[in-house]
Amino acid sequence: MIMLSQKNCPKCRVLEEYLKMGLKDRYVNDIEVVMREDNEKSFMNYARKYGIMATPALIAGDDVLHSPSNEDALDFLEKHIQ
Repeated sequence: MIMLSQKNCPKCRVLEEYLKMGLKDRYVNDIEVVMREDNEKSFMNYARKYGIMATPALIAGDDVLHSPSNEDALDFLEKHIQ
């Protein structure tokens, strides 16, 4: 699973903290975080391919969750990660 994120994105920080603290890093090995500032080319390739206009976004195969709430993110993770 891919998570698109940006360093100065408040919603990204909230989701990252939820994944780390709320879910106790349960999915840390299942999510590849692509930070725009660290890997702009890869970030933009995903953004263009999946029509992502805002972060954070979760991508699993061809399924994309745009700007998820914590609850939506958990449902998406449970759906796609065994």
